[in-house]
Amino acid sequence: MVGLGLLSLGGYALDLHALFGTELRVLGIYVGLFAALFALYLLAAWVVLRPAANDPTLLALVLGFGVLFRLAVLPSPVVLSSDLFRYLWDGRVQWAGINPYRYPPAAPELAPLRDDSIFPNINRPTKRTVYPPGAQVTFAAVAAVALNSVVAWRVFLLGCEIATGVLLLRLLGRMGMPLVAVIVYAWAPLAIFEGVQAGHLEAAMLPPLLLALLWRQHGRMARAGAALGVAVLIKLYPAVLVLAWWRRREWKFPTACAAVVAAGYLPYLAGVGAGVLGFLPEYFGRDEDFNVGLRYFVTDALGLGSDAARAAAMLALFAALLVVLVRVHRGLGEDAHGVFQAGAAAVSAYLLLVPTAMHPWYALWMLPFLTLAPGAAWLWFTGAVTLSYLGYVWQPAPFPGWLRALEFWPLYGLLLWNATARRGAGAGAGTREGAASSLRASRPGSPSP
Repeated sequence: MVGLGLLSLGGYALDLHALFGTELRVLGIYVGLFAALFALYLLAAWVVLRPAANDPTLLALVLGFGVLFRLAVLPSPVVLSSDLFRYLWDGRVQWAGINPYRYPPAAPELAPLRDDSIFPNINRPTKRTVYPPGAQVTFAAVAAVALNSVVAWRVFLLGCEIATGVLLLRLLGRMGMPLVAVIVYAWAPLAIFEGVQAGHLEAAMLPPLLLALLWRQHGRMARAGAALGVAVLIKLYPAVLVLAWWRRREWKFPTACAAVVAAGYLPYLAGVGAGVLGFLPEYFGRDEDFNVGLRYFVTDALGLGSDAARAAAMLALFAALLVVLVRVHRGLGEDAHGVFQAGAAAVSAYLLLVPTAMHPWYALWMLPFLTLAPGAAWLWFTGAVTLSYLGYVWQPAPFPGWLRALEFWPLYGLLLWNATARRGAGAGAGTREGAASSLRASRPGSPSP
């Protein structure tokens, strides 16, 4: 384990910009580095989970190296995404006393705030911010400590990552699983690169999300709803868990969630109204398509690239997602494993069926569920989704179909194989173990499929 940890640490400590320059081709080098680190990660996870025993020394190694990996990328140049600069910009705008939803960065009203380090790196400078109020609060809070600081934002996310680790240990203990299984999250290259290194908001969303899961398992409905509301305010898509975790004829959970979300939006509504949605409505347009999964294979891959086919496929997949979430809701079990399985099914269904862009960091919220119930399908995808970065290397040529197939087809095949195997074993096709879920929570003492 020490050897695997040291090899991985060396990989995370590499400065790709210093070694290979700042052109987009460096992303091809990154994908190769990620693949090597992902292989080390899988080997380490196999070594740790094979005995499935609680070993304090092994747990200390897992957690210690997990922190060291993140510290190694803390001072590194921003390589993968420019989103972090928009976070810093929105924090700066708020500390200037301006509603971040009022003007896009390129607006003349914000000219006095521009500088040579943050503003030139902002993506979509002519568009209003897309990030919801919970995200804006975090931007402003970090800016209050250190304005315009990439390192300060990363340190904040490192704190969020540590909180995620602590909550995962609590959940593992509650579900009777070995604590060393936290390696599935702690050593995951996706979490390290897209969290602290790239600085994506998903890392800040996970602690309230896991708090919601923990409190929902304990039946603390109002607390669970409020925590989920915070997660929704940071990244909107955890809203799919409202239906998955809502117990029929119980209103504290959805009411608390809705109240927190409403309270978060209220201060930002003044003077902008519907503008509080920012860039979000345009996000569903064709120009924002990136690494689209299932919708691509049922439209563009078959020569159905018209706007009508695109719209029809999007509506059909959103409808399918709603149907799955309703089934998850109806099959919800009230024990700890039932609540977990419902959450895992909802997250799996969202990632599988959502017909919009699939940036690598969007898969980050699957990792906590994989930690609690490892499965080959989504474990593959948390590595393969990084292949999408090669699309920038291929520009202006389109992303090769064979590469997209390499990314997604093993996921679909493994999900289908899991569903077929469960039916053959007499597990049935109930909602909590249906094909929409790639995961099956382990009972204490039972291996995961």
